Amino acid sequence: MYEIDLYRKVVEELEKRNPVAIATIVAKEGSGPRDLGASLVVTVDGGKYGTIGGGHVEKIIIEEARKALEEGKPRRIKLALRRENIPPDAIPTNQLCGGVVEVFINIVKPPPRLVITGGGNVGKPIADIANTLGWPVVIIDSDPKLASRQRYPYAEKVLVGDPAELVAKHASSPYDIAIIAYGEVETDYKSLRNLVLKGFKGHIWALCSRTRATWMLKRLVEEEKVDLDEVIDRLHMPAGLDINSDTPGEIAVSIISEIICVLKNCRRPVQSMNIAGKWWRAYKAQKLKIKE
Repeated sequence: MYEIDLYRKVVEELEKRNPVAIATIVAKEGSGPRDLGASLVVTVDGGKYGTIGGGHVEKIIIEEARKALEEGKPRRIKLALRRENIPPDAIPTNQLCGGVVEVFINIVKPPPRLVITGGGNVGKPIADIANTLGWPVVIIDSDPKLASRQRYPYAEKVLVGDPAELVAKHASSPYDIAIIAYGEVETDYKSLRNLVLKGFKGHIWALCSRTRATWMLKRLVEEEKVDLDEVIDRLHMPAGLDINSDTPGEIAVSIISEIICVLKNCRRPVQSMNIAGKWWRAYKAQKLKIKE
């Protein structure tokens, strides 16, 4: 398989909203079946494309790539292509080439895709900011004036219909993010319910008050018998960081900021990077100490 075919497969999988593992030889000492830069791709369905040498070595690399896909994190491994004098940090193999190779397994993930119910006052700035970040957007609304190509020319899809039905149908990948911002109480609850009962594995943000969040969660537990332990870490209700946001644009910023924080596993509570005040107080204290 030529490299262009290998990376076409990567793009194909990413377009399906699937992550891929790319294993590449990044260091080599002595003899080995392939040179630096040789790569293979492993997909979530267990497919293998390309080769790093075949045999036992490749079997180990594929298994490590599958583990990396499950964890969603890259890893670097070292393999000894000999049966004696094996480095302590290397994985032994049954090869007799004589060398040692290091393989970096990178995990390439599709970008977050926002599936938004509600193309109105808050949904619009959320989608606009997401588009600026390069995130695909799907817009859902029952009103064709709000869910239109004119209003969302950049959207991957613009869908008119029942938001509760459409969001559960189109939010399908763990890398999708469902944002419930339609604004009608029962429709928003049904959107949440349908996503949870469907087994949606992505994160859900619901634009609501604390009172409405409590009401929706209680209905899920008492009416649908949902075990929230299975989904609670992916539910964000009310949506957004507490930055005293007021306008639709400000609310959108708070929600997108929280999404970034969750995706990047940022430190919480979120802290400012500002050091100006701390530096100035220390500077003044030092000057005062010198005078004394």
